[in-house]
Order: sequence, then C-alpha cells, then structure tokens
Amino acid sequence: MAFFKYLVHIWEKMDKMNKKTITLVYFSPTATTRTVLGEIAKGTGYDVADVCDITLSQAREKIPPKIDSSLVIFGAPVYSGRLPSLAADYFKQLSAPGIPAVPVVLYGNREYDDALLELKDICIQCGCQPLAAGAFIGEHSFSTNQIPIARSRPDKRDLASAFDFGQKIARLMDSTAKGLSCAPVDVPGNFPYKEPTIPGGVPFIDVTEDCTACGTCVSFCPVEAVDEKAGFCTMDDICIHCCACIKACPESARIMKQGNFKDIAVRLNKTCDKRKDPEMFFASR
Repeated sequence: MAFFKYLVHIWEKMDKMNKKTITLVYFSPTATTRTVLGEIAKGTGYDVADVCDITLSQAREKIPPKIDSSLVIFGAPVYSGRLPSLAADYFKQLSAPGIPAVPVVLYGNREYDDALLELKDICIQCGCQPLAAGAFIGEHSFSTNQIPIARSRPDKRDLASAFDFGQKIARLMDSTAKGLSCAPVDVPGNFPYKEPTIPGGVPFIDVTEDCTACGTCVSFCPVEAVDEKAGFCTMDDICIHCCACIKACPESARIMKQGNFKDIAVRLNKTCDKRKDPEMFFASR
C-alpha cells in the first residue's frame, strides 16, 4: 500500500510538471480586460491554473499569491496613459520567479502611452520573463449610447485577434522549452512614465430619479466609492472614474455630470472615431 501511494505521488508530480498551465491576473472594472485575457488563454490551449481578479477591494486586501504555473498573463485598463495605480501597486507585490509573462493593456481607442511599458516593467520586478505583450481596445469608460467611444469593443474581430495571439504565445513557449533563446520583448513607451492628467476629487456622477436603490452600483465599484447611505452618490475624493457603476446600473440611473469629464468624452468621440486594431509584440528568436 505504501509503495502504491508512492507511485501515485510520483505520477501526480510528473503530471503536474508536464501539464501546461496558465495564471490570469487582472484588474477589470468593466470586464473588457477580463474578456480579452480569457480569449488569449483559450488560444494558448493551456489549462487555467488560477485566476487572480483584483477588481474589487476585498480581493486586493488578500495576501498576494505566489504564482506557480507555466505562464502568467497580467492585464489592466489604461487610465490617462498609465496603469490604474491601485492595480500597479498590487501587481508589484506578486512573486513569479522565472515564469514567462505576457503583459496586456486595454485602452479606449485613444493611446496607451506608457501603460504597456509600465506593466512590462512590473512583470520583470515580479521576477517574470516577459515573452510577449499586447495592447487591445476596449470600450472607453466614458462611452455612452449618446457619446460612443470604441463602442462594444472588444468585438468579434478583437477576440479573434486575442485568440490568435494566444496561439502564437503557445508556439513561442514551445520554442523556449526546446532550448531556443529569446531576446527580451520590446514595447513602446517612455521612462519616466507620463504623469496622469485626470484630476481627482472632481464632481463626476449624477444619480437620477430612476434609481431604485437596488445596490448594484455598490457591488461593482472597485474602490467602494458609492455611498449607499447618501442616496448612492459618488464619493468623488476616492472615485477612480472607471464608470463601472454607470455601466452596471440596470436602470441607467447613473450618468456623468456636465463638466470636464463629459467634455473629455465629447472630444474623444470626435477625435478617436477611427478604428484602431490590437498591437502585439513578441520576444525575438
């Protein structure tokens, strides 16, 4: 019996070593990053070993896990050309020594500026080896039916690109497994990174009379900035302008206030109407 248990232990250990697994780590208030990473993972054909979704504050309060898989994909949206600071701060606490990594950012059809480089640098700080990188398009946080900005992105074409990206990553992983060396993946961006231009503490969201006090906005806010006791108003000093509460409201009762942010949305609607396609980068062999 003891010998049988020993054989089972050896078999399980060998099976784990041979199985190709992937870990997904992401911040995704409006689900665009989560959707793209899921499609990339499908393209690789790897088994998803773990999903570290740090969108809600409760998840970010947990001790960051040590990543133990064949591959890890980091994902986050771009806010004013940078990563959301709360996502960047959490990512930096992760440990994934020697694991191949793929940084991926989602942006609203304007520019991703230094965000992809910032995420790649964080991957290196975590001990990862960036093998590929991607910048995909997601519907802009400020997009509405009246002021569309990259409306309904990622669409079928974007998801097909994400799946193909995953397939190429898998082939690159196979090459490195055979002992073929790769030069570090190179991505656009500048260091020092640009300073974010979106100000904090500015009045942002109105709650209309259509609000039914269902509490959906509370459950979707990644920074607990919706004050349920004060008519579900937004606490502007901690709001990160992700618009998760606006997009999640089943009654469309949360809207952007007139002012700077709505003016930005109108400008982006006019200047970012030309479709941009995903950009993918790979380590050279």
